[in-house]
Amino acid sequence: MNISKNQQEHLISMTSKKLGVPEDDLRRELQSGTFDRLLGALPAQDQKKLTAALSNPATAQAVLSSPQAKELMKKIFGK
Repeated sequence: MNISKNQQEHLISMTSKKLGVPEDDLRRELQSGTFDRLLGALPAQDQKKLTAALSNPATAQAVLSSPQAKELMKKIFGK
């Protein structure tokens, strides 16, 4: 599932507010491939699951293509 630049910025903005992290810091982490602040905000069990999913491109694509992820994206982006 591809998301537009506007959708990416919206997600970064929402995540930044939720985590209390400056958007620029979060953007830098995402661009460098590190998710330290995001992972640090999750319980240990969820950290492991997310790390495993993101480290495998096939799994990440499957997760993003799931009906639940698509429904969440609809709610977030209003589409």
